[in-house]
Parts: sequence; structure tokens; C-alpha cells
Amino acid sequence: MKGFGDEKKSKKKILNEFQIKQYHNQILLRAFKYHSEGNILEAKKSYQYLIQEGFKDERVFNNYGMILLNSGDLRQAKIFISKVIELNPKDAVAYSNLGGILKELGELDEAVLSLRKAIELDPKNFLPYCNLGGILNDIGKFKEAEITIRKAIELNPNSAESYCNLGGILKELRKSKEAIESLKKAIEINPNSSEPYTVLGIISEDLGNWDDALNFYEKAISLNNKSSIAKALLIKCKGVICDWSDKDNENIWLDYIGIEGESLEPLGFFYYQDDPIKHLQRSKNLFEKQFSRKSIDISPRKNKRIRLGYFSADFRDHPVMHLFSSILKSHDKSKFEIYLYSFAPKEDQYTEIAKTSGCIFKDIKCLTDLEVVELARKDNLDIAIDLMGYTKYHRMNIFSYRVAPVQISYLGFPGTTGSNCIDYIIADNIVIPKGSEKFYTEKIIRMPNSFLCNNYEKVIGQDKISRKEFNLPEKGFVFTSFCANKKITEKEFDVWMRLLKRIKGSVIWLSKSNQFSAENLIKEASKRNIDPKRIIFARKLPSLKQYLARYSLGDLGLDTFNYNGHATTSDALWSGLPVITKTGKSFAARVSASLLTNLGLTDLITYTTKEYEEKALYFASNTEKLTIIKSKLAELRETSTLYNSQLFTENLEDKFREVFLK
Repeated sequence: MKGFGDEKKSKKKILNEFQIKQYHNQILLRAFKYHSEGNILEAKKSYQYLIQEGFKDERVFNNYGMILLNSGDLRQAKIFISKVIELNPKDAVAYSNLGGILKELGELDEAVLSLRKAIELDPKNFLPYCNLGGILNDIGKFKEAEITIRKAIELNPNSAESYCNLGGILKELRKSKEAIESLKKAIEINPNSSEPYTVLGIISEDLGNWDDALNFYEKAISLNNKSSIAKALLIKCKGVICDWSDKDNENIWLDYIGIEGESLEPLGFFYYQDDPIKHLQRSKNLFEKQFSRKSIDISPRKNKRIRLGYFSADFRDHPVMHLFSSILKSHDKSKFEIYLYSFAPKEDQYTEIAKTSGCIFKDIKCLTDLEVVELARKDNLDIAIDLMGYTKYHRMNIFSYRVAPVQISYLGFPGTTGSNCIDYIIADNIVIPKGSEKFYTEKIIRMPNSFLCNNYEKVIGQDKISRKEFNLPEKGFVFTSFCANKKITEKEFDVWMRLLKRIKGSVIWLSKSNQFSAENLIKEASKRNIDPKRIIFARKLPSLKQYLARYSLGDLGLDTFNYNGHATTSDALWSGLPVITKTGKSFAARVSASLLTNLGLTDLITYTTKEYEEKALYFASNTEKLTIIKSKLAELRETSTLYNSQLFTENLEDKFREVFLK
């Protein structure tokens, strides 16, 4: 039995607990008031105090979580919104909010589950349908995404975001007309939203309407000057059509977009910047914000043969496959078991080469990332090789989850992935010189010769061809650059035009990426007082052998600076055309130097713009020197290690064994 004193103490304790609860409620009401008034700093302090005091109210965790979300602290936001669900497992809004956070964190599979739960709990709320549709679009489930977004619109016909998402999905389904209508509806509902204009710009590019694309991107930026994606797309679009106006403003953007805040695909920046630090920063930002996943450690396998898995969307008529097909044939199948995981959007004769190469071919384009991960893990790979990096159709998520004890980046992407899931990158001493390791998150595998494999079976057409049939002058020096026009910047173009001025009767023979780039390059030539007739554009040819044969009509290849010719330089040299290059700092700016070094043609490598121009002028003025180099190139086709696919593959296999045994 309690004594009188004990009862007194108990009453005091109850009174204190009551007072504390009252005080906490006062803080809670104050926090709500601050929040409603937009005084986020004070609201945040109040919520923090209540949480530290052990105050368990789902509204506190929800509001604090949303403050964290709006400030960009996604991981902490995830923790506190998850607490709401712990307190109330039937809170549909919390599941919807969590799904949105998981989407931003790149945890797409988990986001899908959370949003489906939100829909199950509250099937009349349009928002989870809207977010779910966007994610289904991101993971390639376009038809289901369309159905889901249309449900969101049915529930809320005034959601500009839903119409914008639908436009993006219809774009992927190649229903351009419907996509444009949906995006225009989004603009009608919310004329101040920049995102629909951005998507309209992308569709316009796909349709080849470059002027419209530029206008849409500029409109998007005018509505939201902080939109990094619109700025990046504008720079890319202008680069593709060789529109070099407003460069000062773009250079300011290039200092920070993709590095600060919003993450962006890094590849497009390689064309306009030779800056390995910025390339690293963009790749890290992209990986951390979009592709970081919960992975597992995979123990080394005990396979009789080392199992290699190559993953690519480019097992098709693509420069990667043009180079890589010889490796597939040359691999020692008695010591290596080779799997090809293809997500090529369309198959062709090159896909057939992959299928008949003695490797195990698996078409995975219709599988989700997690389905691919499960499949590849069941195949017990020792080494997984990503041939994509951040190039078109890539699937970095597969590697984020991890499918093999060792994961390697090779060939398709000339730079670092900025990831913690790719263990190695295959390079050589030229493209990644000693001292440049700091620009890569991967360990460096250095091939003994050039990192770039070359297909010794590439056939050069033997039919007689003439300059006349390609609109080239019968006489006169022909400078040649068949790189994509987007690789051309003002810096090299200025040099090329000065060369035309100094070499009488000379012309420059360029590829024609599109009509707009051709027109703009002609305009730029006129600005530099060069007769537009001296710019000759090469038409697209139906076969690789005809394309290779055409190089024989050129006199000297001129490389681009920030992003060298890679397969293009390889093709030119194989076809017997000498190429002058300027070596830069980044991987993409050093590939031609790697090829020329391997061939022993270091006289064609320069290190400054002035030296590049002087050397090109020297060879154009001393054509007998070029004749000697051309003869040497013909001999090197038979003798150089650059074209010895068997030796290259054996060296590559040695490197695979080294990393496998570590």
C-alpha cells in the first residue's frame, strides 16, 4: 500500500506530465502556425524540438519530412516520411509522398511499390497515379505508363503535370502528334510551367524541326532560368546544328550545370568542354542522384571457364559494333564463356554477327532492370562489362545493383561513370596518362597498346571511284573531316578556314549531319571570307565498305578537338588517310593520339592549336610527305598491332584474368 508521501509524488509526476503535454501541444500549434505562414526556419526548429522530445505525432514527422524534401535533403526526408507510415500504415498520402521521394532518389522499384500502395489505400487520389506513370515511363513500361497517367487525368482533368507526363510518354511511344496535343494542354492549364516546353523541344528535335526546338528551349529557360535540363538541351541542340551564337552566356552555364543541383547526362558536355574535372563532377552527380542503388557483394565464382558478360544496346549497325565484332570472334571460347546481353532497340545484320559469334546471346530489351539483374546473377558471371556508360539507351541501374564480382566499363563511353559500382575502366597510357587517375572513380586497366579494338575484317570497297562523283574538284587539296558536325567548334573551324585561305584551290570535305548544320557551317565560312563552294558535304552511303573506300579521295584528315574522331579516326587510318590531331586533357580528346601512337605516326600528333595549324599547313604544302605516310599506312594495315584483333583480344583476356584473380 502506498503511503501519503508516495501519493503526493505520484500527483506531482502526473501534473508534470500533463504540463509537458500541454507545452508540447503549444509547440505543435506554433509549428503549424509558422508552417502555414511560410516561416519554414522556425517551423523546422519546432518540429525538431518535438521529435527530440519523443513526441509521436504523424503530422510532425510528415511536415518535417516535407520540409526536408523541399530543401533537397531527400535521404532524411525518406526517413521521416517512413516514420509516418510506421505510425499509420494506412496513410495513403504518406505512401504517395514516399513514392515521390524514392523516385527522386532513383530507387524506382521501391517507389513503384510505395505508389501502388498509395493507390490501393486511396484510389481516388490522382497524384500517386501521376508519379507512378512518370516512373513507369522512366523504366520503359510505356504502355502501362500511358494507362496510369490517363487515370490521373480522369481523376483530375486540371493537372498540368499529368498532361506533361502524358506528353513525355506519348513521345516515347512515337505518337508525336498526340504528345504535342497533350503538352499544349499542359501549357493551357499552366502557361508558366517550363517543363512542357522542354519536352516539346525534344520532340521537335526528333522530328528534325531544329528551329522550333531552339524556340521551345529558350521559352523554357525564360520561364525557369534555373532549369539546367533546358539549358543543357539548348546547348546540345545548337551544337548539333553548329549554331555558335551566344557562346559567352553558354560558357557561363557550362561552369555549373550538371555539377550543381540538377543532375544531367555528362556525354553531351564532352563536345563543348575539354575539362576532366567537370566531367568527373557531372558523372558523380548523375550517379549519386539517379543510379545509386542498394547493391550486394557477390563472391567470386568457381566456374571452369571465366564467365564474361557484355551488356549493350549497340549489338547492331553502330560504331561500337563495327569495332567490337572482331573481339567476339577472337575470344578463346575454350577458356572464356561469353554472354551477350542485348537491349538493342532494333536488330540487324550486325546483331546476327553477335548471335553467330559462338557467344551466348540473350535479348533483354523487354526485361526490367531487376529482371535483368536476376537473370545475370543466375548466369554466375565472373566479370560484367558495360559497353555503354552514359550513352543512348544505357542501363546503368543493372550495374548499380551489381551482377558480377567485377564490373568494367569499356569502349562506348570515353570517360568516368563517377560510380561506386563500376570497378575498372579499360584505357591505355595515352587516353588516361599517369597522373590522371584522380579524374576517375574506377581503377585503370591499361592495355599495352591502344585501348581501342579495331576490326581487321573491315572491307574497303574496290570499285573504281572518282572525285567527280562526290562533287570534289578534280585538282586541289582535299582536307577531310567526317566527324559528326556537333564535334566541330569555332576553334577548329577557324583553323580550317585559315588553311583554305593559305592553300590555293583547296576544299574541306565534311559529313552532313543535318541540313541546318550544313547551312550554318556555310554561313560561318562566309563570315570568314571563304567561298561556300569550298565546303563540300559528303552524302550518306549505303554500306561501310563504300564509306571506307571514299576516304581514298581525301588528302589529309583534320581531327576535332574536344571530342576526337574515335571510330571515325580509326576508319580514316584503316582506309589510308593520314589524320592530324590535337591532344587534349580528357579521355575523349586523346583517342586519336592513342591510335596514332600505336601506329608509330607521332608526327601527326600536336598539342596546341597553333602547332595543329602549322602541321596541317606543312603537310598540305608538302604532299610528297603525305604520299610517304599513305604508303606507310597501307603497310601498317598488315603489320601494326593496332589491327591485330587476335593479339588485342589475347591482351584483353590477360587483363580479365588479372582482375579476376585479384
